[in-house]
Amino acid sequence: MANKSLKHIFLWPTIIAILTSAGLVTALLFDDSREWLSNAAVATPVLFALYYYWLKPQP
Repeated sequence: MANKSLKHIFLWPTIIAILTSAGLVTALLFDDSREWLSNAAVATPVLFALYYYWLKPQP
């Protein structure tokens, strides 16, 4: 395995955490048409997990 910098290791988890946090805050503050945005943001980690568990080919 190649050496990876901290940026490469923590970039996507940080993006997913920020997106999920923004979705949770949006869900708490708004109750109108922006609900789909919060639902999509909160579902993002689940979609990533499903992708890497079932769909990503194994090396």
